[in-house]
Amino acid sequence: MSSSQVVVTLQQFCETDAAPRELLRRAGCQIRENSLGRRMTPEDLREWLAEADAVIAGAEPYDAELLGRLPRLRCISRCGTGTEAIDLDAARRVGIEVLTTPEVVVEPVAQLTLAMILSLARNLPFHASEFRTGRWTKRAGHLVSEWRIGLIGYGRIGRAVARLLQPFGPALYVSDPRLDAAQLPPSAVACPLPELLAQSDLVSLHVSRRPEEGALLGRRELLQMKRGSFLVNTSRGFLVDEPALYERLAEGHLAGAALDVFADEPYRGPLTQLPQVLCTPHVGSLTIASRAAMEVECARNLVQWLARRAAPAAQGRG
Repeated sequence: MSSSQVVVTLQQFCETDAAPRELLRRAGCQIRENSLGRRMTPEDLREWLAEADAVIAGAEPYDAELLGRLPRLRCISRCGTGTEAIDLDAARRVGIEVLTTPEVVVEPVAQLTLAMILSLARNLPFHASEFRTGRWTKRAGHLVSEWRIGLIGYGRIGRAVARLLQPFGPALYVSDPRLDAAQLPPSAVACPLPELLAQSDLVSLHVSRRPEEGALLGRRELLQMKRGSFLVNTSRGFLVDEPALYERLAEGHLAGAALDVFADEPYRGPLTQLPQVLCTPHVGSLTIASRAAMEVECARNLVQWLARRAAPAAQGRG
């Protein structure tokens, strides 16, 4: 297999396990790793990927303009499942294959979602904020078993969240246009989105949607949510109109929110200033075990792609 130039844009790579790097080296790859200490910008990518055949990619954007300026690039192996930051149509037009690691992220994202649900049920963001400022303030929480929880999207992660919630005994509402009702647990009810928003004490997002489709929960939908309810988003930042969410939280229509993803990251907006909001820096899949597994799968996907690419040439020589 001939040597291929591979750029790793991830800010952290092989921190706990060198196996991904060794997989690439054994496949004959020349590796250049992100040394910037931050997420790469489009300008960085144009420079770093100018001579690259493939990239081990994070969540940085790959639009049509950028892809059109990278004539050697033939593979984007994404460390994660989302491809919203990649113009897939443009990638197909210029012959770039896009690979992902969809299975590895399911359990860690589902567990973070559960942690956020439990945190909001007991008002932990508010209590922690009060405690840090020296106030001994108490606010009664909820038992999750008292709640109706709405899951928007019922793919791999939505189903995993439903499974993790079962021991707590909430009623589940599920909205997904591609829903297979046979997959629902006995406690779950399939319903259209407006009904889910109106009935749920907490709404959690697990949706696959392109950024150009806009927010799924805009001003109207957030007003449709039950007064005093909560929102969890571990899916995609652009699914929620952030200014509208801030307004609904500040005025008290919504009681709180937990957000791991944002429309623009790193997020520095006003939601971070609300005591009833828990913000985390896009760490849904970031556990030691899952991160190592994602990197291995990402590297293996790339190595397998290289082998497929080399196969026609080898057959031709025969």
